[in-house]
Amino acid sequence: MITSRLFLITLAVLSCVPAQARPVIATVYHEWYDGRPDYCGGTYRDNKVSAAHPWLPCGTRVNVQYKGRTLIVPITDRCECDSIDLSYRAAKILGVPVDGIARVHIHY
Repeated sequence: MITSRLFLITLAVLSCVPAQARPVIATVYHEWYDGRPDYCGGTYRDNKVSAAHPWLPCGTRVNVQYKGRTLIVPITDRCECDSIDLSYRAAKILGVPVDGIARVHIHY
């Protein structure tokens, strides 16, 4: 009940706030997750562009920017972090270190 209420409040706030760049920490999924089911009903694949976020709805497309590179990434999973977890493929395209963390900007 509280989770659904929080979700509705989040959606209401997001619909009122104009899109802007928000700095967050990006991490990269570990290869261990490849082939495992994700939160949104699909299967995580290292070679697909996707991401996990703690509260954005499934299917939300997030514009991720890192060092001048931009990529539109769909949210397909949840993470227990205050950041965004990028798939291996998304990280490689953006130039995010696949074995570390990076500060990126997201638009949603």
